[in-house]
Amino acid sequence: MSATRPILFATDGSPSAEEAQRKAIELAIALRAPLLVVSVAHLAVPATGYGGYGYSDIVTELQKEEHKRVERLLASVTETAEAEGVSCSPVVADGFAVDEICQKASDYDAQLIVVGSHGWGAARRLFSGSVSTGLVHSAPCPVLVVRTVQQNQDRAAAA
Repeated sequence: MSATRPILFATDGSPSAEEAQRKAIELAIALRAPLLVVSVAHLAVPATGYGGYGYSDIVTELQKEEHKRVERLLASVTETAEAEGVSCSPVVADGFAVDEICQKASDYDAQLIVVGSHGWGAARRLFSGSVSTGLVHSAPCPVLVVRTVQQNQDRAAAA
């Protein structure tokens, strides 16, 4: 009998990811599936402008700190999942979030991707992009976008 395909939980550590984390762990328990938690290191450095003496050292230090942040985040999620009895494997990725998450979903043959929603409006999504929207359109498997309780309340109030 083959092993159960994992559920991939993609997180950036934001408050909107907390509800998605709870749902990913809940689904992993219900489906008796392992959890693969992926976070993409994101480094926002100016492409031009500074470039002076020591710039490469600054970029290297910022990259190192971002990787430490992502590793702490993944360790926290792993600890929480394992405390619930879920087998959890953390994965750090580098690059464009949507591409990296989709690649990891393919690499690990994930049955589902669970991701939170920031709840940004159309204008902010236009300028900042939306990982959840990108995943819905590009993922190799189904994607569950989890809204926060506040987003659901705001949506109900607007209806």
